[in-house]
Amino acid sequence: MLRSAATNLLRQADQNLGHSSFNLQFVRYRRKPRWLPVAKSKMFRIPEHPEQSDEEKAELLRLHNHYRTQMRSVRLFLREEAQRIRQTSSADHLVMTPEEEEAEFQKCVAINDEWNKKISEERNQRLEADLQKTKEFVDERLEAFRERKEEHIENIDAIVKAEKEMAKTFITREKLDEAIETALANPIDYNFSIDLKRNMYHGRLTRPEKEQRQLEAAN
Repeated sequence: MLRSAATNLLRQADQNLGHSSFNLQFVRYRRKPRWLPVAKSKMFRIPEHPEQSDEEKAELLRLHNHYRTQMRSVRLFLREEAQRIRQTSSADHLVMTPEEEEAEFQKCVAINDEWNKKISEERNQRLEADLQKTKEFVDERLEAFRERKEEHIENIDAIVKAEKEMAKTFITREKLDEAIETALANPIDYNFSIDLKRNMYHGRLTRPEKEQRQLEAAN
């Protein structure tokens, strides 16, 4: 019986909520909902309030009176301030004539023009200072670029001069036979050897003992 009743409730919920049982949301209250009445067992129960001592009552009364005095002062101040503003504004509207209003407006315009002039001068000074800084920065960059360019040109000139000096030693077609004869007449051996004492002996067929005898003979 209970199972059939639950099944019927689920079917009705599915029809109302889009034919989906996942739309159901079950809420479990840890405390009793506020719309339920007082329980019968607690209907006529009177809660016990803790008794306060005379000192505590006197302190609470003093704090309450102090609070009421402060709030009364604040309300009175606000009421007087609002009344003063109302009287001042109404008196200004009543007392000032069109000529006075025009004079007041012209005064405000003059003050505004003075402020605008002062701000314009400050802005012009700031712009001039920024322009001067920008000019100095550009001049420094141009000078640095000029120096780098001159240094680059000097390096290129030095490389060109060195290449020209080396070009004098190049073997041309006209000097080829002469260079071959010179190379055959003056053979150069680039081989060398080193002993344990870091002495260098040039030549492929050179021996340390022979080189040492040659050095002794030369000395």
